[in-house]
Amino acid sequence: MSPRTDVEAAGNFLIPNGTFFAELLIFLIVLGVIWFFVVPPIRKVLTEREERVDKTSANNKEAKETFAEAQARYESALEKARAEAADIRNEARAEGRNILEQLRGEAQQEADNIVAESAAQLRAEADQVAAELREAVEPLSQSLADRVVGRDEGHAGTSSGQRRGRATS
Repeated sequence: MSPRTDVEAAGNFLIPNGTFFAELLIFLIVLGVIWFFVVPPIRKVLTEREERVDKTSANNKEAKETFAEAQARYESALEKARAEAADIRNEARAEGRNILEQLRGEAQQEADNIVAESAAQLRAEADQVAAELREAVEPLSQSLADRVVGRDEGHAGTSSGQRRGRATS
């Protein structure tokens, strides 16, 4: 072979030379520095972030459960309050009906008392008027009876004559 083959071998890129190994060594050193000094803080930040995400997720789940419990308590308290309000409303209606019936009874009793008092007063007035009429009619009837019987007309107009006339008859 000719000396040309050495020159050709030195230009062959498939055969490794010293720069390749130097570049490989620098690459490994940079890779090691990155691996030991850059990756751990990044991993630490990523794990902290994952922990925060997990904690936030757990907090959200807990908050949803708490909200659901609070919502259930609210709805049950609201239902209880509505039932109590309905009971109070029904009691008030019943009490109102009782008061109304009581007032109606009292009003009816007062009306009956007033009617009874009025009837008694009217009876008393009727008795008084009847007595007055009897007193007014009695002398007239006596006078009329005396005229019919034919007794003395001079005594018919006076009450003393009427009394004497009755005493004689």
